[in-house]
Amino acid sequence: MIEFEKLHPALQYHVVNSLGWSSLRPTQLEVIEPILSGRHCLLLAPTAGGKTEAAIIPVLSRMLTQSWPGVSVIYVCPIKALLNDLEQRLSYYAGLVGRRVAVWHGDVTQSQKKMCSRTLPTFC
Repeated sequence: MIEFEKLHPALQYHVVNSLGWSSLRPTQLEVIEPILSGRHCLLLAPTAGGKTEAAIIPVLSRMLTQSWPGVSVIYVCPIKALLNDLEQRLSYYAGLVGRRVAVWHGDVTQSQKKMCSRTLPTFC
């Protein structure tokens, strides 16, 4: 089976139709199976090599397939600026399949943190 076909059908649809990609990059295809299998992975690629998408697309697929509830994924970034930079992109990808993204760092207010912890399927 082609790796792309292992993804949840909703993600397959959105990669092609909403994102307008004819295919995923080779690195992104290579990590689908290990992530879907629940194995720990370390992905190394150059800047702008598609690492975020390589990780998030199969994780979203698992969220959908396994119906993960509540706060289901925590994406850890080494610096706040990177987290803030990724928020819009991750929110878009998650939103395509009915999920939410929220950031959580020292500048996030207590009310925002409470809202994040109370809401339905979310990345924080």
